[in-house]
Amino acid sequence: MSTKTDVTVNAEDNAALVNEKVSEIMAEEKKPNPVTVVPPSDTVVKLPCGYATFTGEVVREAEVRELTGKDEEAIARASNVGKALLSILSRGVVSIGNQRATEEMLDSLLTGDRDMLLLGIYKATFGNEAVVQGICNNCNELHDISIDLNKDLKVRPFTGSRKFTLKGKAGEIIVQLPNGFTQKELVENADKSVAELTTLLLENCVESIDDVAVVSKEQVQNLGITDRKTIAEEINKRSFGPLFEEVAVQCPKCEGEVNVPLNLGTLFRF
Repeated sequence: MSTKTDVTVNAEDNAALVNEKVSEIMAEEKKPNPVTVVPPSDTVVKLPCGYATFTGEVVREAEVRELTGKDEEAIARASNVGKALLSILSRGVVSIGNQRATEEMLDSLLTGDRDMLLLGIYKATFGNEAVVQGICNNCNELHDISIDLNKDLKVRPFTGSRKFTLKGKAGEIIVQLPNGFTQKELVENADKSVAELTTLLLENCVESIDDVAVVSKEQVQNLGITDRKTIAEEINKRSFGPLFEEVAVQCPKCEGEVNVPLNLGTLFRF
């Protein structure tokens, strides 16, 4: 059988040992509390189609950044939503591949890639969750709904090519998908009628009609309405990137369903 014996250290008898024990206690007290480190938001955006360089290389990665107060002031000066989004894109994209992003590079990107960049800028600035408002079909009340952009927002991949060919009444029509240059034209003319905007779209996207290169607005104006409608529909069918549409979620108050509109305007709250 063992007997436990308490040992008392006398400071006068063993001052060195006492100092050692005191130092250990003080060291314990000075240890900082554990800190939870939150990793920065991912600022790398994968481009579904990509930026085509002069050498034929396709770059599918870009870097974006968080928007600042200076950016906010500049964006607020935009006269409409379209121009505000152009400003966000211009200010928020840092680089494409290993090259610093320029307006010319951004303008050459297809609209689906540009939408992916805008979504990336939103996430870098506000995080992966967005709060949008919607009315419940059951309780008929307006609710703030939290949307997980990584889970609730669908992204359509780019599966075709930058150009496509279709047969119309006017013959074979070769069309290229809209890019940033086209988008800017449409934004600058947002006050035009739907028919005029369709002409602008086709003027920028239709490459040739029945083997004749399109070099003037008059050529797409002379197309039949059926051909014009078909071209616009085919362009829309080939859209890719974030699918901005209504998202159905469960009502936070009842068992009903809330359909919330999800687009770049509602995300950035213009």
